[in-house]
Amino acid sequence: MFKANTMRQIGLVLLCAIVWSAGLAQDAHYSQYFMSPLYTNPALTGQINGNYRVNSLYRTQWNTFGDAYTTSSLSGDMRIKEFGVGVSFVDQFSGENGFNTLEAVVSGAYDLAFKNNTGQHLVFGVQLGLINKSFRDKNVSLPDQYIPGFGAIGAKNEDFDGLSAYGADINFGVLWFNGSSNLSYTPFVGAAAFHLAPVNESFEEGGEKATLPRRYLVHGGVRYRTESAIDITPHAQAMLQKDADNAIVGVNVSYGLIDTYTRIEGGLSYRVNDAAVAYLGAIYKDFQLGVSYDFNISSLSDHGRLKNSLEFSLTYINKKKSYKQEFICPRL
Repeated sequence: MFKANTMRQIGLVLLCAIVWSAGLAQDAHYSQYFMSPLYTNPALTGQINGNYRVNSLYRTQWNTFGDAYTTSSLSGDMRIKEFGVGVSFVDQFSGENGFNTLEAVVSGAYDLAFKNNTGQHLVFGVQLGLINKSFRDKNVSLPDQYIPGFGAIGAKNEDFDGLSAYGADINFGVLWFNGSSNLSYTPFVGAAAFHLAPVNESFEEGGEKATLPRRYLVHGGVRYRTESAIDITPHAQAMLQKDADNAIVGVNVSYGLIDTYTRIEGGLSYRVNDAAVAYLGAIYKDFQLGVSYDFNISSLSDHGRLKNSLEFSLTYINKKKSYKQEFICPRL
């Protein structure tokens, strides 16, 4: 009994180490963070020039280290006068080790300046939901599989299938932006804090708690609208989460074609000490498609050509009958 319990404890410690190394002890890092509004800041909920918005992203990375590590998200939100309401789902999966993290939240926002009939907007947002972490026991090797004197791997004596941990999630954000449609320069800035309620990641009941670190984020930029149908948007985001700090700066350029319903976009960004990011996108009426590619320049760049990351985004905004822009939406 003692040996079995000891081996299980060792196994759980190893599993926690694998979770951390796989990145599942931290939140997802999107290169197209400007295409994931509810994940970037709860206050962005409902900040659209339309009836409602549906947004999806898919990211794959680190194919060199076995099965790809993937992140996918789906969200929907709408604006009802000064209120924004929505839901968001984010799923992270490590194919090599079988770890999965699923976040599901309902999101609400309130625009304090909506009734003032001004271009200045001050928005507060909050999210409530659940986080689930699970393990599918795929390709992990444990100490009790090694045969003394031979070193060969035998059958696993421990079964970790069905391990799962749940926790409540509370997020908060604030956003300010100038949405006046008659201005050439429209700045925006926001801040958010995630996992304000302690989220226990430990799989072992009654054991030592492993709390998901809080994530703090600030983002901002300014959109410059030229007279030649070109929008230039320098932007930046900084994320703090224990040992997973992250900062990205870049500029996006958008050009409106002659039919007024179609725009093409491109951009370059730099994630500090990690990657250079190239972005290409297009807007046609209610649909927006984006593709980005991360060129890894960190110390991991020596581990093969599949070290880089690919990201896809698709957004549908059900716009109002008129395509006239009432205010500039703070997409970043």
